[in-house]
Amino acid sequence: MSKDGIWLENPETGAREYFLYDDLDPETVPQLLRPIGGFCYPASNFLRLPLPEVPFYVKNWLPKHGKAEVYGRAKSGKSFLAVQLARCIGSGDDFLGVPTEKARVLYLQFELGEGILQYRMKQSGEDYENVYVGTSFTMKLDTHAGQDTVMRAICDVEPRVVILDPFYKIQSGDENESTDVKKITDFLDEVIEKFDVAVFILHHAGKDPEKGGRGSSILEGWVDSYLEIKRTSKLEDPLQCKVTPKMLRHSAATKPIEIELGDDFEFHVSGGKTTTYTRVLDAIRKEGETTGGKLIASGIGKRKAVYDAIARLTEQGIIHKDGYTLTVVGEKERGK
Repeated sequence: MSKDGIWLENPETGAREYFLYDDLDPETVPQLLRPIGGFCYPASNFLRLPLPEVPFYVKNWLPKHGKAEVYGRAKSGKSFLAVQLARCIGSGDDFLGVPTEKARVLYLQFELGEGILQYRMKQSGEDYENVYVGTSFTMKLDTHAGQDTVMRAICDVEPRVVILDPFYKIQSGDENESTDVKKITDFLDEVIEKFDVAVFILHHAGKDPEKGGRGSSILEGWVDSYLEIKRTSKLEDPLQCKVTPKMLRHSAATKPIEIELGDDFEFHVSGGKTTTYTRVLDAIRKEGETTGGKLIASGIGKRKAVYDAIARLTEQGIIHKDGYTLTVVGEKERGK
C-alpha cells in the first residue's frame, strides 16, 4: 500500500491530520491534487488523476484527447469511411474489425451536399445513435467566423469525437505553407483542450501517395495516427481498398486491412462480417418465408436496421412482402 498522503483538517476535531490517499474517497482525490503553475503536477500526484481507463475511441488509431488522419486519392472512399466511422463510434460497434468505445460524434462534411449525404446514410440501413451531422461548403477554420461556428456547434452538441471531412475545404490559406496549415492545427489543439474531444481528419493524398497527404507535412507531424486508404480495384469495378496505418504514435504498427464497399455504402473487411442488409436477405432465402418480427427475434440486427433493410430489399424487387410474410422473388419473376 502506498504511504503517499496529504495533511487535512479533521472536521470533527479541527486538528490537522495526515490521511493516506488510499484511505480517501477516490472521487475526492482530484479535488485535493491542486496543480502547480496552473497545470503541472508532481509525478506522484499525476499518476493519481482519474484519467480514462480506456485511452482510445478507436483502438490504437484514435486516442482520447488526440487526433488522427486518413488520407487517400479521390474516389478511394474517404467519405464513406468517415460516415461509417461516425456510426461505429456513436454505437460502440467495431470499425473495420477494430474495437471502438461508444461516444457522441459530430461529423462535419464540407464537400457533399445534404441530399447525397442523407441518401448514403439511409442506404446503410443502420442506426446513427449518438451521431450529429453538419454540412457546409464555405466554413473555413483559419478564419474567426469559421472557428466561432465550430465552437458554437461543439458547445451545443457536446461531442467527444469531431470528424472533419475533408481538410482542404476548411482552409482559405495555402495548404503547402506550414504557417497557413498551422493556423488550423493550433485552433484544433485549442478545441481539443477546451472541450476534451478527439479529432479525426479526412485528407487528400499528394501527387505521390507514398509521400503522404497533400500539402504541408505539418499535419503528419501533428496527428497521433496517420493512415492511408488506397483503392485496389479498377475504377469500373466495385470499390475495394486497403487501409494501412503508416504511423501509430501510441501502439506498434499493425497490418493493413483489406476492405470492400457493400451496396449498403459501408466498408466491410474482405471475407469478414456481413451487413444487416445481407444478413436479412440470407435469412429470408434460408427460411423460404419469414417475418420481420422473427428476424429481429433471431438477433440478426437492430429493429430499425432490419426494417430498413426489408424496405430496401422490397423497393429493389429482391423480396416480396405479403402482409407480414417475406419471401425472395425468383430470378425469372424479378426480370419481368
